[in-house]
Amino acid sequence: MTRLRHILTQGLEFLALAMAVLGALCMVVIVGLICTSVFLRRFAGTPLHITEDVVGLLLSATLFLALPLVTMRAQHVRVAIISNALEPRFKTTVHVAAMLVGIVFFGWIFLTSLPWLEFAWKRNLKSETARILLYPWMAILPVSIGLTWVIFACRLLGLLGRERPDSLEKLPEISPSNKDV
Repeated sequence: MTRLRHILTQGLEFLALAMAVLGALCMVVIVGLICTSVFLRRFAGTPLHITEDVVGLLLSATLFLALPLVTMRAQHVRVAIISNALEPRFKTTVHVAAMLVGIVFFGWIFLTSLPWLEFAWKRNLKSETARILLYPWMAILPVSIGLTWVIFACRLLGLLGRERPDSLEKLPEISPSNKDV
């Protein structure tokens, strides 16, 4: 069982990391497109006409491609007032409740995204300005959300270790600069 957990953890970590790398590449392309568009606007008198469409698609892709890794490593934003107050006495209950909320939410988003993807696929929908096919971009959502759902489900079933977010004590100390003193 330990070997299975290790293989599952490594596989999910690899998939999440691969998606995050693609998300990082999307950010690099965003910067390149915006710089190119600004350069063309300044020196050629016209911006790159596809910039808005492509940057919007890339920005959405970046968000969803990074989600599984953030979830896998428990580095998402937390509102911890309630869980910190309850955790000493109800640690398991809080964990199960958090995993169930994640499973329900991401399952719902996954199931909701599939008809939209099918709609875009059947009609060959394209972006307005650049005429880029939308369904490859829309496929990122169910893939990302599905992997995130699997991570939550594996955590709930005990196939992955519990979330262990870094505590504030582990963060590097920030010393005041001379101008702050």
